[in-house]
Amino acid sequence: MDKKIQNEFRELSKKIPLNYREKAKEAFDYASNYHQQERRFGGELVIEHLLNIALLTTEVKLDTNSTIVALLHEIPQDEDNLHEIENLFEKEAVNILKRLKEIKKATESHETPEEVTIKYILNSSDDLRPVIIKILDTLCDIRSIENIPEEMKKDTLRKALSIYSPLAEYLDLNEIKKEIEENAFLEYLPIEYASISKKMQEANICEKTLEEYRNLLKEILKDLKFEKKIEGRIKSKYSIYNKLKKYEKEWINPNITRVDDLIAFRILVNKEEECFFVLEKLIDNGEPDYDLFDDYISNPKPNGYKAIQFPMKFPSVSDLKIEVQIMTKDMYYHNTYGPASHIAYKASKSRYAKPTNKYDWVEEVHKNFNKSKKERRHKMNCPIKCSIYKDEVFPFTPKGMILDLNKGDTALDFAFRLHTEIGNSATGVLINGKAAKLSTKLKTGDVVEIRRDKNKKYQKIEALRDVNSEATKFRIRNQLSKYNRKS
Repeated sequence: MDKKIQNEFRELSKKIPLNYREKAKEAFDYASNYHQQERRFGGELVIEHLLNIALLTTEVKLDTNSTIVALLHEIPQDEDNLHEIENLFEKEAVNILKRLKEIKKATESHETPEEVTIKYILNSSDDLRPVIIKILDTLCDIRSIENIPEEMKKDTLRKALSIYSPLAEYLDLNEIKKEIEENAFLEYLPIEYASISKKMQEANICEKTLEEYRNLLKEILKDLKFEKKIEGRIKSKYSIYNKLKKYEKEWINPNITRVDDLIAFRILVNKEEECFFVLEKLIDNGEPDYDLFDDYISNPKPNGYKAIQFPMKFPSVSDLKIEVQIMTKDMYYHNTYGPASHIAYKASKSRYAKPTNKYDWVEEVHKNFNKSKKERRHKMNCPIKCSIYKDEVFPFTPKGMILDLNKGDTALDFAFRLHTEIGNSATGVLINGKAAKLSTKLKTGDVVEIRRDKNKKYQKIEALRDVNSEATKFRIRNQLSKYNRKS
């Protein structure tokens, strides 16, 4: 086993920039000496698990510091260990290790909605390397999910599907997102996974069919003498499940043809008029579904989304409807990073979201990640800087539940967000264990404990000066009005 581990490290070392291999070797030796023959669930050596995560850091092109942290992150974070790690590998490694621990802790509360946990993780991260390492750690767990004890498995799968998979999508790690989802879905909902797999197999939805459609589209469009790019994908089983779950009950014989984009293609061109030349060629050679035809180039969505999109059949390949989107490269960029981005759509939960720059951070994150990938060759430490959801704050309850508040909200706003009754009866607050005023503005990460007098039924009119939220002010006034009427 020792020889196998050494061979695995040699393979890892080849993927680390030459100047930093010795430092990575120090981290490997340190972790090996600490963990020795320590094993995880299913008998896997801890050091082997750490090597797997470290290898993934090189595959996604994180810096050498991230690889070092991946090797060290299972070492308990007591004062002596952190001091020794700082002496050997500098302060930056310790900072990333501490942040990994904070991210793990943030996911432990079952009371916090997963979307709030995601927003807290992003908001509280000035550097996204710890977030990416945690996503890679999750991928390794999901790859060996059969080894995780039953009492831990459900929670591991929940976090993978609801927290780390969306984070992977936000950070442009789409292949990792897909692998996490498919493997977790297989384990989490095996009946649904098997039934969708069977139906996809029966419909011949596979890479071979995808390639047949791609070749057909190339042939249809070959006479158009301008640049065009054809991108295709097969919808993941987990995405199909999410689309169908409101319709299907038994999952014995799911109707996957309800989903029009089981296979989908995006055709990118340079000029707007070229989109319509492509459209004309496709209509001449296929069978569009005009009932579901949308021309968002002539009539953009309220958020600025532009594309021509529709389902259509090409009987020469199969009777399956495939989705086709036609757009310029500029439209694609706007749809990816602008107010019309898929992430903005998902985060706003509105199909008709209005234009907003609230999600500009998506473009910033992707650019900074690419910058870090380029710099890793000649820098050992390449932070992926970000500033996300900075108009919001995310304080904790003493039990670890996270609340999503607006910047400027106070401890009394926090109390009312927990429950109107808690707000009405609030008399004081402990913030991070210290007594504070209810008018104190909160910060992300603050632990807030509201002190109450259960006989107190409302806040005085002066309390309106102690809050920021209009919703809180309404509740205070409403309760005052109620008790004034009684008196």
